[in-house]
Amino acid sequence: MSPGERTPMRETTEQGPWLPADPREDAGAGAARWLRPPRPLAQGGRERLLGVELEFSGLSAAEAAEAVVRVFGGRARQLSEHRALVEGAEAGDFEVELDFRWAHDGARDPRLRKILGDLGEALLPMEVVCPPMPLSRAPRLEALREALRRAGARGVEELPLHALGAQLNPELPDLGVGYILRAARAYLLLSDWLRDEIQPTAARRILMFARPFPAGWGRLILDPDYAPSLAGFIDDYLRWNPTRNRELDLLPLLAHLDEERVRRALPDEKINPRPTWHWRLPNALVDDPDWTLSLEWNRWVTVERLAERPDLIARHARVWIEDSRLPLALDRVEHARAILDEL
Repeated sequence: MSPGERTPMRETTEQGPWLPADPREDAGAGAARWLRPPRPLAQGGRERLLGVELEFSGLSAAEAAEAVVRVFGGRARQLSEHRALVEGAEAGDFEVELDFRWAHDGARDPRLRKILGDLGEALLPMEVVCPPMPLSRAPRLEALREALRRAGARGVEELPLHALGAQLNPELPDLGVGYILRAARAYLLLSDWLRDEIQPTAARRILMFARPFPAGWGRLILDPDYAPSLAGFIDDYLRWNPTRNRELDLLPLLAHLDEERVRRALPDEKINPRPTWHWRLPNALVDDPDWTLSLEWNRWVTVERLAERPDLIARHARVWIEDSRLPLALDRVEHARAILDEL
């Protein structure tokens, strides 16, 4: 299966209600429909937020910022040749920059920064970092994706050797360790299916931007007797995953919950604490007119739906653990599909 192909999602009647579409913008890609998650509210009762980081090539920072302005309004301010900020936009401030530290503050000489940025622009992604927005407004991000495509943005459909990702940062509905553990277990059980559906590009696999979790951590957290405190969960995660390079990066979340503990273990890692998951697995196919952000969001919602079924998690976790001890492993993609059939 190529990065542009995918298994059709289930019908509305099987997957539940949808988030309201935004009728104001032409989002392309047919009718992009966003599933409502099983828990749309955050702790405290307000609507959950979603942040998105969208990578692409083919546009300058100024051109990408203008695409943002066309959709969300605001004013584009050029910070450097390779960095821009859209201020006062309807959804908040958008950051647009070449994903290359040396083009910004990594070199003191501005002339060297420009040279490095010009070189980096040919090889590294430009990135739009969207402000966190309420889930009910997130479908409007499809209009931004379409505006970038029409402006000439290219994704992995045209540039398969580039490591371009669409990263989702959904706020958690519950910051307790019980929910975090349950959702992490759900993700592990579905992760082989997600990788099979998404087909991360060779460049992203080789560069290790979104590595799978170690099997040892999977066996640890899927054990039915594993019931850690928050501090214990964080320590175990850091022991097995002392890096941001995981397809589901928990470091921003864990740093939000206990920054001192995380910084003590990883003093040199760049971590932005926030109460969100950081899902790094999806490819960015901005140049594919049939690709949508809703496709990736709906896949994520499948994980959240399984997190609400501890009975299914417990039963299939036992199978996963037993299989991990056998010399011949079962087909975990098919195992995940069997779980989906029971959701």
